[in-house]
Amino acid sequence: MTDHNETVASRLWRDRAQIREQERDDARARLKVAEEKVAILIAENDRLTAENARLRERINPNAGLARNETERQMAELRGALMPLLANPRPTTH
Repeated sequence: MTDHNETVASRLWRDRAQIREQERDDARARLKVAEEKVAILIAENDRLTAENARLRERINPNAGLARNETERQMAELRGALMPLLANPRPTTH
């Protein structure tokens, strides 16, 4: 009876180990599929980002120049205003 109980316990232990191994293998397979899908999505996102930039450039080819000009003007304005803010005139009441 003791040998029989050990055999049953050994089989149960082995079965559990096989189940855990199968679950681990299944999880690894799902992970691999998920990683492949992520890689595909990243590549698609990069492609769409490039396409979006190309289309924006076609719509307004001077957008970069206009943005640079605006930034230059803002820097000049900031440069002119900072001394006024740093040294305010005294107010008379």
